[in-house]
Amino acid sequence: MSDSGVFHLRLRNIEIQAERLLDSSLNSRPFAVISSHNPQGIILSLSKEALSEGLKRGMKVFKAKKMSTSTLMLPYNIYLYRRLYKHIYKSLSKFTPIVEPHKLGQFFLDMRGMNSIYGDDHNAGSLIIKFIKEETNLFSSIGMSRNKLVSKIITSIIPEPIYKIEAGSEAQFLAPLSPSFLPSVNIKPINKIIHFLMIKKIKEIQNISKNYDYFKALFGNHATCLKNESRGLVTSSVKPHHLVDNILIQKVLSVDSNDHCIIRSVIRRISDELAFRLSKRRYIANKLRLEIHYSDGYSSSSLGSLQSNDNQYVFCNCTELFNKANKRRNRVRSILVSASDFQFYSRQESLFDDKEVLSAKISKVINKIRLKHGINSIQYADILSVKEINQCLFT
Repeated sequence: MSDSGVFHLRLRNIEIQAERLLDSSLNSRPFAVISSHNPQGIILSLSKEALSEGLKRGMKVFKAKKMSTSTLMLPYNIYLYRRLYKHIYKSLSKFTPIVEPHKLGQFFLDMRGMNSIYGDDHNAGSLIIKFIKEETNLFSSIGMSRNKLVSKIITSIIPEPIYKIEAGSEAQFLAPLSPSFLPSVNIKPINKIIHFLMIKKIKEIQNISKNYDYFKALFGNHATCLKNESRGLVTSSVKPHHLVDNILIQKVLSVDSNDHCIIRSVIRRISDELAFRLSKRRYIANKLRLEIHYSDGYSSSSLGSLQSNDNQYVFCNCTELFNKANKRRNRVRSILVSASDFQFYSRQESLFDDKEVLSAKISKVINKIRLKHGINSIQYADILSVKEINQCLFT
């Protein structure tokens, strides 16, 4: 990238700004957005007033309520935040055709070649911030550099609404910062080496990488990437948003739980629905992602694939992915499965009825019933038994 035309726009505390947009009485009141009213839920975002009460992000709800009785606890309103986020995304496309949605409240914009329209980068940034403020009454900040990594770091540490790092100054800007800002440092083996060497600043990584043979011996295949990141020489481009054909299924537990029987029944429900939808399309999925969302706001995920679409096969694969991802003792709030990269699937008939063939035949019969009478018309016994347990516990 030849110029500093990559912008990173950040809507700081979008949850807090959105809630105040909805209810003006919150403008001067201490409040926090929480994952759940369950005592084990955590604070996800909080106002400055709540911060002055001694509350912190990640704090347990029961502890926060004890510390500050005046702070209002609001549930996480994902639908409100997403609507606002989508509206801003559409607004940004008026300034450049290449806008990449990042995390909630963050966007990358490719503004290269736009100086003929806006004059310079600072003027373009000012116009964007002003437009968002007038459209939504939300405050934002913009970081500018020649790549996504540096622009994103700018908005995370610089308080000014607009800040630019000129091409060639990236290494100097990054030098005093913590290595945790570099994506490669989040890779477990790399993180262990960084901690073992007691590296506290990116400047130290820059210095070690000058002796590349030694650096390569330390960090192996990640050496080149880490060296480039430490100097701000990352070449990833801004990618416009593309709709991807996928199947997304999420089940939220009525009560947060880590009970094996309940979790198994939820996985069974998800896998049955996924297998049913795949078989209707006659697809298998080369990419399968399972996410676990816990009661304290944290999440974990694992990746796999589906080379068949019969019910038992999909259930076993989803169970395996859950076991890989579930390394915490916290209670589970929801489980999400996303299948994509589809491929047409046609099962060949076999002369011998082995376990796989029998499973496929059973699945075919079940799907015929479900096509006629609905997905819930026939269910496994483990799902029904958990329903009975829930009725005994909560009625």
